[in-house]
Amino acid sequence: MGADLETGWRELVYGRHPAPWAPAARAGLRVLGALYGAGMRSYRLQYDLGLRKAEQMPCAICSVGNLTVGGTGKTTTVRWVARRLLEWRTRPAILSYGYRAGGRGARIPGIVAGPEGVRLSAQEGGDEPQLLARSLPGVPVLIGRKRVLSARLAHAEFGATVCVMDDGFQYWKMRKDLELLLLDAQLPFGPGGVFPGGTLREPADAVRRADAVLITHASWADRRSREKLMAWIAHRAAHGGAPIRVAEARHVPICLRDLDGGERLPLEALRDGRWLALSSLGQPEAFERTLSELGARTAPGGRFPDHHPYTADDLCRVRAQVDREGLAGVVTTEKDAVKLDPTWLAGARCRVLEIDLEFLSGQLELETLLRERLAQS
Repeated sequence: MGADLETGWRELVYGRHPAPWAPAARAGLRVLGALYGAGMRSYRLQYDLGLRKAEQMPCAICSVGNLTVGGTGKTTTVRWVARRLLEWRTRPAILSYGYRAGGRGARIPGIVAGPEGVRLSAQEGGDEPQLLARSLPGVPVLIGRKRVLSARLAHAEFGATVCVMDDGFQYWKMRKDLELLLLDAQLPFGPGGVFPGGTLREPADAVRRADAVLITHASWADRRSREKLMAWIAHRAAHGGAPIRVAEARHVPICLRDLDGGERLPLEALRDGRWLALSSLGQPEAFERTLSELGARTAPGGRFPDHHPYTADDLCRVRAQVDREGLAGVVTTEKDAVKLDPTWLAGARCRVLEIDLEFLSGQLELETLLRERLAQS
C-alpha cells in the first residue's frame, strides 16, 4: 500500500531510501532543484519588474498557500478563513486546483458546490474540494487550474465578494488582496532544497511576499525552535518591505464520526483496541501522531499516496487486514472519508477524526488583517 513514485521520491529526498545508489541520486536531484529554483526566481522576477501583469479580479482574493509540497494543513486553514468571512457577512467562494479530480479539463472551471449544495462527487471534483463543500454548506466551491477563470465565474454566477484560493502562493496571474503562507513548525522547509531535490516549491526567501504567516502544528515544536523561525521570518520581512503578521496554531481533534451512520462519538472511543490508520496524505505521520496522542493504538499498513482515489478492492484489502489482525476497525481523516463508500468495508467499524484549528498566538492580529483586507474591500 502506498508504494508509488511520490512515496519513493520522499524517501529519497529525506535520506530514508536504503538503496546504495540513493546518495548519488539525491545529489543529482539537488542539481535539478537548483536549476528549477533559478527558473522560478526568473519567472517571478518578470512580475516584480512589471514584464508580466497580474490581472485584477472583480472581487477580493485571499490566497492560502505553502512553500513546501503538501502537508501543512491548508484545507483546514481555508475552512477556518471561510467561516470567519461568513461571520462577517461577506459572500465567500473557494477556488481549488482540484488535484486528481476525474475528468475535469484544465481550461474549464468546474463547480463542486453551489449555494444549493454539492454538485460533483469526490471522484469528479477531488477530495479536498469535496471536504470543503460538505463542511461549508452554501459556500460555492470551484475547481480548475486557471484560477483567474474560476474567480470570474464565482463572482458572476454566485455574487462572491471574496474568493479564498486554496494552494495559491505560487499562482501569480491575478492580484491578491491577502497572501497567507503556511509553514509547518517541525520542518518549515522540509529537508532543504528546491523540488525535485527537496520539498520546497521555490526558494525559501519567497516568504517575504507573504502578508501573514501561520505556523501550523506549533505544539509539536519547542519554543526555542518556533522563536528562531519567527526571527527568520522577521529578518526576511525587513528585506521585503512591509512587516509580516505571524500566528501560531495547532490542529485539534474535535470528535469522532461514524462513517456509515454519521453518529458523533467521543474521542475516548479510540482507546478501544487497535485501529488501522487509513490515510492518503502528504504527511501521514501527522495524522498518526494525533491518534497516538489520543491514546489510540494503531496498526501499520493504512498509508496510501496523497489524494489516492480509493477503490472497492483497496477497502477489501483493508477489511481483510482488520479481520486477520483482530483490529477494532478503521480510523481515517475527513479528507479520506469523502472518498469512502461504507459498503466497501462490509460492516467493519470506520471512524472519521474531525479536526479544527486552535491558535496559540496571533489570532486577533490575523483576524484583524483578514477583516481589513477582505471583509471591507
